[in-house]
Amino acid sequence: MSEVTTSVGSVRRLTYDELRRRTLRRQFPPIRGRGPEAVVELFRRLGPIQSQVPRAPFLTISSRLPGVSYQTVCRLFESHQLVKTSNIRGTVHTSVVEQFAWLDAVARDQRARQVRNVLKLQRVTPEQLAAEIEAFAAEDWQTRAEIVSHARAWLADRETNEAGHPANQLSDSLIWGHSDLLRRPGDTRWEKRTDIYHRRARSLLPDLPECDFASALAQLVRVHLGSYGPALREDLAFFFGAGLGAVANAVRRLGDEIVHVRGPNSEDYLDLADPPRSGTADPGLRLLPEYDGLLVGYQGRNRTRFLTEQQLPKVWTKVNGLFSPVVLYDGQLVASWKTITKGSRTDIEVNMLDPHPVLADELFVDAIAAMEQILDLKITDLRVRPPLR
Repeated sequence: MSEVTTSVGSVRRLTYDELRRRTLRRQFPPIRGRGPEAVVELFRRLGPIQSQVPRAPFLTISSRLPGVSYQTVCRLFESHQLVKTSNIRGTVHTSVVEQFAWLDAVARDQRARQVRNVLKLQRVTPEQLAAEIEAFAAEDWQTRAEIVSHARAWLADRETNEAGHPANQLSDSLIWGHSDLLRRPGDTRWEKRTDIYHRRARSLLPDLPECDFASALAQLVRVHLGSYGPALREDLAFFFGAGLGAVANAVRRLGDEIVHVRGPNSEDYLDLADPPRSGTADPGLRLLPEYDGLLVGYQGRNRTRFLTEQQLPKVWTKVNGLFSPVVLYDGQLVASWKTITKGSRTDIEVNMLDPHPVLADELFVDAIAAMEQILDLKITDLRVRPPLR
């Protein structure tokens, strides 16, 4: 792909190709080594990774740092150097510790009104309920059912009869999905299991600072632009579940660190004044995870940076918000893929996106090897199918 810009009068305007190349350089940074320090550095640069599918953070690593082992990632989770919780937009993210406090501060601000309305709180504040949940999960890992049961009993002693009702999936998830609770599975298979246990983060990480919403959002905006930029204000507002006014305040706080860049349709993009300048704009073929940042890093209508508007519904089911794992090749998202497991056999099936032709099996060799290493499995067969018409 060519990297060129056009000009309108004296204003420099980025092309779609240049937008893609700038983002890919940030998403595929040059990090030495494949040990724990390299993985932590990767997450520090990429920012929070959407992780409601347990293997997503593993595949994010193997697609950006091929050669990292399964044991390395599991040890990072077990030692709480990588942490997973429900936070921004009420969605599960994995992050490094230094970004956790920012995510918690932003998520608390967002949750307060929803908690009050859904749980019908009248006497107890959302902050008081959060403090009680944290106290209950301070000493030991608690299951979701235990956290919900305790919180509802506590509310029953302090609130009106309507508080806590109706008891449904949304109200329960607002209780156990508190943003200060770290998540973990029942065993050490972090890439497979549902995170059924939760514990207060500050019990496990006592040095976590307290942050206010405005300063935390500014820090996260800087991280996001360094990972996904250039980006629009609405992309930032979507990703952090914040209003456009809050994003504008965050940009003002960052001051000269932020510059304005004219996009292909003369949109006003934001970028770092001193963006990362290394990295590769063409990392070759990579197997990206479900909910990869090249899609979810942007607001819905802007998710066509790496594919077309016609291709997007093939990888994003809008009705339930599901995102398929995707194949990156030649700087574009060219296919979806999935694993099919029967007994001890695990195959990969790739479905090309129209109009991309079927890719040769040989192109997948390195990406599959990286995936096998980080998920501790053996791929038996690969099937690459033409676009569904």
